[in-house]
Amino acid sequence: MFRSERQYVSQVILFLYCSFTVFVLGYLVWNSFRTKKDVLTNTIGWPKEWSLQAYIDIFKEDHFQFNIFSSVIILVGAIVLIILLSSMVAYGLGIYKFRFRQGIMLYFLLGLMFPMQLGIVPIFLIIKNMGLMNSVWGVMLVMAAGISTPVLMLTHFFAKSPRALYESAKIDGAGEWKIFWRIMFPLASPIIVSLCIVISVGIWNNFFVPLVLLQNDNVKTIPLAIMKYTSNIMMNMDSALASSVLATIPILIAFFFLSDRIIEGVATGGVKE
Repeated sequence: MFRSERQYVSQVILFLYCSFTVFVLGYLVWNSFRTKKDVLTNTIGWPKEWSLQAYIDIFKEDHFQFNIFSSVIILVGAIVLIILLSSMVAYGLGIYKFRFRQGIMLYFLLGLMFPMQLGIVPIFLIIKNMGLMNSVWGVMLVMAAGISTPVLMLTHFFAKSPRALYESAKIDGAGEWKIFWRIMFPLASPIIVSLCIVISVGIWNNFFVPLVLLQNDNVKTIPLAIMKYTSNIMMNMDSALASSVLATIPILIAFFFLSDRIIEGVATGGVKE
């Protein structure tokens, strides 16, 4: 009886949380189709007049397409670098037993314990000396340095993957590079897809690093563009709402279509030999 009551309470809490989330998203969307005057005078009620003017303005006057382009370039480039680097590092740590292996694992574990903000001054100086200030490439490199979580998850996967696959490939004369790309990397594809989705959300929504490294409006990312509108919210509420909707849509679409892959990746990460 006690167990069923706990399940009932959990379901009620989950329902309330989902209802609140749907209401907030709905409020965001329907207010983005208001005129500026309607947003300020009729914030809670149903729109008196549906309008796309807010979306037209942010693209025509504020060149929001440049912000989208910058965010996409940073996201794609950082994800590619993170997956390539972390998978190769994790392959070596997971397959081979060597001296200082535990020390290297501890190094990546420490990367999860300290926020990036602690090292923002040396990061700023390094990017400045490399001539990558006000460049999406500088932000991309900083984002790509966050490989601690992928390395630890993939190391666990490779360490627990069937050893017979590796040994059979070695007997057949396959080299390490071929074993990695042809066998182990495809085998880890479920967890890699899961990592891509989770990491993409963090990179897409990252505010702090672009704020420090990007000053030119034409290369700023979407979160920085939204901040520009929210800094004077009463004058730019319609633009802030429209840009927020455009920033949220890609994440919702990705999660809607790929949520099963996240669960599959987590389950695959627990594979045993």
